[in-house]
Amino acid sequence: MSYRPISSIWKNNISDLVDTFESWWEELEMLIPEKGCDVFFRADDIGYPGKQFSMMIDVFKKNKVPLALAVVPSWLNEDRVQKIFEKLGPDDLSLWCMHQHGYRHTNREKIGKKFEFGPSRDYNKLTAEITKGKQKLNKLLGNNMCPIFTPPWNRCTSETMTCLAELGFIAISRCINVAPYPVEGLPDLPINIDLHTIKEENPKACIKALMNQIEHAVQTDYAGFMLHHQRMNKTSIKFLDFLLARISETPRLRIQDIRDILHK
Repeated sequence: MSYRPISSIWKNNISDLVDTFESWWEELEMLIPEKGCDVFFRADDIGYPGKQFSMMIDVFKKNKVPLALAVVPSWLNEDRVQKIFEKLGPDDLSLWCMHQHGYRHTNREKIGKKFEFGPSRDYNKLTAEITKGKQKLNKLLGNNMCPIFTPPWNRCTSETMTCLAELGFIAISRCINVAPYPVEGLPDLPINIDLHTIKEENPKACIKALMNQIEHAVQTDYAGFMLHHQRMNKTSIKFLDFLLARISETPRLRIQDIRDILHK
């Protein structure tokens, strides 16, 4: 797994970050529709349990907030699964929606945007690879495996989604407003807020970018947060703790398990 850079937003002082978001929160509350806004969290690139993974899980445990864990099948083995389950804890397994994140998380396109399941892939190979990944996760995760699919880089082809529906997946989770539209019988549960890969170089500009994402999301009555634990540092962990607690105590923000949103 390659090195993942830390976004500039986490170069801000944590006290300044919390103070800035705390003073802004009242403005945010005024944007939430009267009917409220569903909120869920999805963490991608799961498979290597380590310090950053553990810190992220501890924050969600502390705040009793559910988290969808997008697991890369080829990264898993029995030893890693055991360590992941030890960290998740037997008493908290209901918090975690473990689901499939591609197969190898490898770019298969020679030109253009990154895809693991992109336009150059043969349908039969797509089917075989997704099936192999699903079977491996079913074997290693057992009843803790949920048949939702998050494609790497949040993009895939219509052929891939047709394959997913045929293989029994019940939903896909990508980014908001991406093409192509999901096929019939495969609802999309997209994220629209990116906590860890904001690309602005200026730390202060990153704060504004994140605020804008959250403001736009809550006004649509649906806020899905994407996390990448490999890009987290101590500042981002402390901010995540603040964010989960602040959302939990905001009346019209409803923290949901991704599976509950699916069945609404």
